Amino acid sequence: MSAATPAGRATEAGDSRTYRGRTMREALARVRRDLGGDAVILAAREVRRRRLFGLGAGASVEVEASAAAEGSAPARVAVEVPAPRPVGGGWPPASVEAAAAYARLLEADAPEPFARLLAREAAILSSPDDAASAVRRALEDALAVAPPIRPVPGTRRVVALIGPTGVGKTTTVAKLAATLKLRRGARVGLLSADARRIGAYEQLRAFADLLDAPLAVGDGPEAARGALDALGALDVVLVDTPGASPRDASRVAELGELLAALRPDEVHLALGATASARGLRAAADRFAPARPGRLILTKLDEAETLGPLLAVLGRADRPVSYLTTGPAVPDDVEAASRGRLARLILGEEAV
Repeated sequence: MSAATPAGRATEAGDSRTYRGRTMREALARVRRDLGGDAVILAAREVRRRRLFGLGAGASVEVEASAAAEGSAPARVAVEVPAPRPVGGGWPPASVEAAAAYARLLEADAPEPFARLLAREAAILSSPDDAASAVRRALEDALAVAPPIRPVPGTRRVVALIGPTGVGKTTTVAKLAATLKLRRGARVGLLSADARRIGAYEQLRAFADLLDAPLAVGDGPEAARGALDALGALDVVLVDTPGASPRDASRVAELGELLAALRPDEVHLALGATASARGLRAAADRFAPARPGRLILTKLDEAETLGPLLAVLGRADRPVSYLTTGPAVPDDVEAASRGRLARLILGEEAV
């Protein structure tokens, strides 16, 4: 078996091996690297040892695992022991169900604190043979979704999309416009307020021509307000705003001034699923002054895993309205649902 390392080690114990790490995520990474993604977790426990010269106690996590039986179908990391082992301090999970839930969420790259909370909830909800369903139910309960844009004939609704550069706002505007017009029969107009990105207006112009939808352009708050007024009576106006780096406070402030002039009925923050949990949190925090009331999750088809999205999901004041799952207009956009989103995050369903 592999030699000990400063951060962890593995030892053989019959047909099983014990892996150690400073955290459960680190120990599971060693399991996957050595035994593959279909390894079976037999037990998880927290251990404490005296540090060098007796200075303090160091905590680590031990995971006992074995390789899957030859010829068996690959499976996600699971817990298969007849009874849980007691765990000091309440964590890692004291129950088989909680350990299975926790491992499964970490496999999806969920942020560790979120995985821990969901695992505890799933353990309460589950029976020994129902851990997978319990994780899904706990995750569904934690997610917040918003209804799709609902056009009301005779009332113009202005919907603005904001977000970092490169998350696909312009294409998403086109997808929403096509969905609203072709499937809902709404009178849709487009407003381009993005004069900075090369080709942004031309791209939206091409979509507008295909949809036979009016398009106006306005660079800056005053011009954008005039362009919005010029569009006249419509059911929905979708506004494509300039992208901004979450680190560029001045651009975000300019965006706030634009939205103050347009006074949209809805503001949707578009975030790309390919971003890290840290990047997603930073974007959500930096765009908060623009007061987005909904999230659109884009590029789900390009992400390795969707667990990092949990860094910004679950807040009732910023529910998810739409998911985009590819480049096709309008096919690759869908109204968000808690069940679908939970299954995607857990890898139970294809994008």
